[in-house]
Amino acid sequence: MLVAKENQVADKFKESLLKIQKLAGNDFSGVGIILYSEMDKIPLFPLRKANFTVNHSDIISDILEMASYNNQHHDGFHLLSSDFKITHTSQYFSPPIIPETEVDYSQKLGGRYMAALFGSSVEGILMTGVVTRSSGVVIFENGKKIYSKEWNKQ
Repeated sequence: MLVAKENQVADKFKESLLKIQKLAGNDFSGVGIILYSEMDKIPLFPLRKANFTVNHSDIISDILEMASYNNQHHDGFHLLSSDFKITHTSQYFSPPIIPETEVDYSQKLGGRYMAALFGSSVEGILMTGVVTRSSGVVIFENGKKIYSKEWNKQ
């Protein structure tokens, strides 16, 4: 039963990121998402004094709104609890570097991508994901890329 629930969470996370990619407009700045079960050990620092006011019934629209270059909350990572509620927005995420991590240098790498890769190994984090025009949709778990889809609108 536990494995089935974990697969449902992973599938919902993937579907959410794919939907963000599909609905992204021309002013989409990209997004980093942390799906977590516990926050105690996640190295975060807020980039804004106040959180974005979220509508818990429509996280996709909220994330897309924040990801607009015109929105003050477009930088950093946004955090989703394991029940898919946005709990923190625009967070500087600074996980420790894990030197033995395998890095796919054929990808277009950037700070958000690397933070998501390393950060997926942090205790309490279930998965991390990025949606960017350069990397597409990428999901990490336990320091490994588990899903990748190039950017396209089809």
